[in-house]
Amino acid sequence: MANRFWVAGTETWNATAGAKWGTQSGVTDSASLPGTGDVAIFDSLSGGGTVTVDSPNGAGAVTVQQITMGAFTGTLDFATNDNNVTLSVAFSGTGTGVRTLNMGDGTWLMNATSGVVWDCTTVTNFTLNANGSTLTISASATASRSFASGGKSYNIVNLVNTGSTFAAMAMSGAATIATLNLAAPLWFRPANNTTITITNAFNWAGASASSGFLITSNSIDGAAATISVAAGAPTINWAAISTMTFAGGATFSARNSLNLGGNTGITITPPGGNRVIGG
Repeated sequence: MANRFWVAGTETWNATAGAKWGTQSGVTDSASLPGTGDVAIFDSLSGGGTVTVDSPNGAGAVTVQQITMGAFTGTLDFATNDNNVTLSVAFSGTGTGVRTLNMGDGTWLMNATSGVVWDCTTVTNFTLNANGSTLTISASATASRSFASGGKSYNIVNLVNTGSTFAAMAMSGAATIATLNLAAPLWFRPANNTTITITNAFNWAGASASSGFLITSNSIDGAAATISVAAGAPTINWAAISTMTFAGGATFSARNSLNLGGNTGITITPPGGNRVIGG
């Protein structure tokens, strides 16, 4: 793994290295392009301005280990060319630089094995434009992943388990998400005392008790997490649910599911049983 620091200011991040990258912050030493095992860093010495992304790794793609832009003072623009982005570790926007991320209409695929996969923990001076993007965070059962949303707005977010046993996906901070899809088997853990506002009514469909969902606040001993949908009939199938509030005006239901306590605003029907109003 190598660090590659952007030093070119307003320029195009494409397949031409030239004097755009350095091996150290603020140093123009004509470093090679960041590749699949490298970290692309945009910091306070990157020159500011607008960095327009245009197929640096070929075929409309960005494929690096990590992108970091917390100290950047400029715009990182994926929207002009709508590149697809694959990161094997993380995206980090956390910091205080006066910075903007335009995600574009491509797919952002996060394949990290553990840790904070999408890090917007500190969003001081950070503008995030989701555009028409799809953010897919992929997990397996080996370790927990975390989506630190930072109270920002997103378009389509997919939280996906690629394995056959339960994987944990934590979510810290509030968020507004147009469409949130969950793929089972998955333990979804939004932070307690925060609200996830979802625009489009969802259908989170598990297949069985062993291929469904565990949906709990991140701290089951703390205040409930809230999922808010304004209208429609969001449904969950095959889940165990604890310490969750469902609100916003929609009619929520969970079929073939277990009420583990501390829930409000949802009708929970156990497998083959009578329905229970969450509470």
